[in-house]
Amino acid sequence: MIISEVTHSRSSQFGHAGLALIGEMARICGIDDLGRKVSKAKQPQIQDAEILRTLCGLFCQGKTDFDHVKEYREDEFFRTALGISRTPSAEILRQRFQALSLHTDLMEHLPACSLRLWQKMGMKPEYIQHDDRSWVRMDIDTVIFDNADTQKEGAEFTYTNQFGFHPIFAHLGGGWMVNAKLRPGSAHSCAPGTREFISQSLDHGRAMVEEPLLVVADSGFDSQELIADLVKAANTDFVIKHNLRRESKEAWLETAKAHCQEKLVSKENKATYRGSIQREIAGLESPIRLVFEVTETTSKKGQMLLTPDITVFVAWTSLDLAERDVLKIYRDRGTSEQYHAEFKSEMDMERLPSGKFQVNSAFLLLGMLVYNMLKVIGQDLVIAKAVGLKKATRRRMKTVMRSVMFMCGKITRHARKWRLHLGCPEPWFVFFNKLFLRLKAI
Repeated sequence: MIISEVTHSRSSQFGHAGLALIGEMARICGIDDLGRKVSKAKQPQIQDAEILRTLCGLFCQGKTDFDHVKEYREDEFFRTALGISRTPSAEILRQRFQALSLHTDLMEHLPACSLRLWQKMGMKPEYIQHDDRSWVRMDIDTVIFDNADTQKEGAEFTYTNQFGFHPIFAHLGGGWMVNAKLRPGSAHSCAPGTREFISQSLDHGRAMVEEPLLVVADSGFDSQELIADLVKAANTDFVIKHNLRRESKEAWLETAKAHCQEKLVSKENKATYRGSIQREIAGLESPIRLVFEVTETTSKKGQMLLTPDITVFVAWTSLDLAERDVLKIYRDRGTSEQYHAEFKSEMDMERLPSGKFQVNSAFLLLGMLVYNMLKVIGQDLVIAKAVGLKKATRRRMKTVMRSVMFMCGKITRHARKWRLHLGCPEPWFVFFNKLFLRLKAI
């Protein structure tokens, strides 16, 4: 059979079925209670909780501008799936969210919604196992948000010479976003407020897991004050790449030859030295371990080099593991950069919609909450093996959005009950219905 004609249906009963899951998770994480708690509007036609739910419904589809709500103004499916009575106009959505951001303590409470969602959904992180010990890694990193050709408050030239913002994020192993903070583009990794951000992130992490937290960060966070904070923090270990600054590579090669625990020699005239030394840190009584891997190359492509090519990698750590294991832990942090890419590009959170810095800060935190909602769905997708996806240990945001959020659904009302009819293969229906019933039961 060949389609010969396309017609336009004006029915508002059809829509993206995944919105029903987001509506339930908004209830579970306490969005409604938060809306009532921070609300200062007197008997508004559209409640503050409905403003937040509307934005959650847009974010989960990768629509991160207030104007995107225009296409849902008369959409009954959108309202019913998200559990709102009215869909605000773009102007009302912008004004009300701006008022919530500027005149209430919304930002202080949004991270707690992610924590509540984690606890009620029984989420589990990925663990680092070694013998009879285990840790939950917490990756701390910054990312560039390009907001060129704008005049937004706080948008400045970054260290990469891009014009925009330089936010900082904290992820648990497995990708759950623990904390996020928007910062001006000119802020460096260890800018004022970074130590407080990491301390707050550790507090959130300890409320989520019982195992020790293992902070992993790049050389931008090589600060003696920060390392001293982490040494004194309870139930916390760390691996932070050392910033060589003005330290000589040749001096490190001599140190490596004198203190190496392992030497590897390849056929290409390349020698690698691994080991560790101790170095004093201001404010601490005991020295801190520095794990190093120094590689000396004397020839390339059969040609001898006039001076050896020296590559130096050094990391601060409180772990007593073998050097090889510490290096592997640090190099696994590349996965956290994929989480940034998912949030920044696949959810389209890079170009923030407001000209006011504080509004964009609240926007980022609400985006963090929706990112974690999609993580809940993604974890269930990993567990569900009968939906036809290839085997994996995690699902990217684009997979969750394409496969679940954009699933076709139809809403009908019968016997005073709203019913969601899914247009999908049987395995996908089983997966969706199982998750929906689990959410309903909480």
